[in-house]
Amino acid sequence: HVENAGVHSGDATMIFPPQDLDPETISKIEDTSRKIANSLNVSGPFNIQYIAKNNEIKVIECNLRASRSFPFVSKTMNFNLAEMATKVICGVPVLPYPINISDIDYVGVKVPQFSFTRLTGADPVLGVEMASTGEVACFGHDKCEAYLKGLISTGFTMPKKNVLVSIGPYKEKMEFVNSARKLHELGYHIFASPGTADFFEEHGVPAEVFSPEESQEKESNNGG
Repeated sequence: HVENAGVHSGDATMIFPPQDLDPETISKIEDTSRKIANSLNVSGPFNIQYIAKNNEIKVIECNLRASRSFPFVSKTMNFNLAEMATKVICGVPVLPYPINISDIDYVGVKVPQFSFTRLTGADPVLGVEMASTGEVACFGHDKCEAYLKGLISTGFTMPKKNVLVSIGPYKEKMEFVNSARKLHELGYHIFASPGTADFFEEHGVPAEVFSPEESQEKESNNGG
């Protein structure tokens, strides 16, 4: 998942195969998943949610059912996991997965679709309760291409010249400043909330302060 822990998996952007996870983290997840499956004597599909940070993992929950990521992973691997799971449940012998995810030379991205603009009073802040009204999965040569395809497929319109950015904590501003610089280099005019604009300027990224109050005042003066 691209989003931090706390966002419902149905609202999360999912990338497969993993593009940024450390190999040590992946190895720990695989090993822990096998131990959980063996200890619970699981014979069918199940899903486990993990928190991973600094190569340390913690289990959030384990559910003895297929998750919404099950068909997405199956499609991306080009392997029928539902057929394999059915054989296992029925006691039919099966071979281990014939595919190593490190051999997959493309990336699949699952992107959620929201209807906030159609729902009066809807809260666009994501949390533990699912808010998405659909999902789109796309493939690309890399994660950026696949993600962009997914966004466009959900109806997202790419900005042509102006971008509005508002970021909270200092840490998140630091994480985004290089992306903001790239937007500027691509020719976008960056509008930002006062704190974000000051931060960008301090780090050499031109940004114009955007104030909703000033915007409304200009509209009123223009007869809007």
